[in-house]
Amino acid sequence: MNRIFKTSLMTGIIVTALYVVLFYPLVLINIFELKDLMLVALSICPGIFIMAVIYNLDEYDKEPLWLLAIAFIFGAINLHLDVDLLEYFLQFINIENDFLNIGGEALTVSITEEVLKFLVVILILYPNKNFDEPYDGIVYSVFVGMGFATAENLTFVLQGNASLAVLRMFSAVPAHFVFAVIMGYYLGKAKTNEKFKFFNILLSLIVPILFHAFYDYFLFLDFVPGIWIGGLVTLLIAFFVAKNSIIEHMNASPFKKDKEKI
Repeated sequence: MNRIFKTSLMTGIIVTALYVVLFYPLVLINIFELKDLMLVALSICPGIFIMAVIYNLDEYDKEPLWLLAIAFIFGAINLHLDVDLLEYFLQFINIENDFLNIGGEALTVSITEEVLKFLVVILILYPNKNFDEPYDGIVYSVFVGMGFATAENLTFVLQGNASLAVLRMFSAVPAHFVFAVIMGYYLGKAKTNEKFKFFNILLSLIVPILFHAFYDYFLFLDFVPGIWIGGLVTLLIAFFVAKNSIIEHMNASPFKKDKEKI
């Protein structure tokens, strides 16, 4: 595990550095300032590190990088659709009770974001022949989720400051990660268990939506002092569920025994 962590950290640093170098010409032509490059680095590094960890944990049958790149790209493209859809749906939420109104907004955001990520996985990645073990559901879902989270992070951070980048590094990005793991856990079960296939596909959408909705709800209630702790508790519970999901699917790999024989 220590080796995987070090390798993933080094991967995150190197890929982030490459991105920063690519953005540097924008400084030379006065579109970006040097501080903007720091914000870019803070925005993309967490997602890259998380993807590297999930990829390196897949010790028995790694997924092709080209397919993971597609997952990341479509996850990032989803942000544009998400903005347009939310702008449309949120205009219909106008409840006098602030708590119910915010609940409606939180549920709308969670449904829209999770459905968009789910559609990428179920329509593009789930049918692919490389999706051949339970853990693959987690890998693909996380790459889609990190594509979305990284694009979202860049959007918010480039309009804010370094403190916002650090805050999202420890909140929004991990949240998208654990929601994606939970989605991928049930999709992995659906792919490898025909008997409960449709039930697990349904859970792969409902469970992340519920966690996401509760997490957002507590954060959106910013007029209630200390209520944000509820969001932190929700995130910690989701993290515990995600950790156990990863361990379970890693141990369930059909390629594990073949690897151990070598």
